[in-house]
Amino acid sequence: MPAGIHLRKARTYRPDPDVYERAKSAVEEVDSDMNKHLNGFLLWLVHDTDELPARPPRKSK
Repeated sequence: MPAGIHLRKARTYRPDPDVYERAKSAVEEVDSDMNKHLNGFLLWLVHDTDELPARPPRKSK
């Protein structure tokens, strides 16, 4: 596939910067990436699956 050509159109998503940074760390902890997790949540939202993406254990405060 030539550079710059993608299978899917880009979507605009503007998360809160702090939440986004924390989410990037969280997906790394469960050996995943942001794209897999966002798609997983969307599949759950539209009832294509009952499985939510993994998340790391809660950290003590």
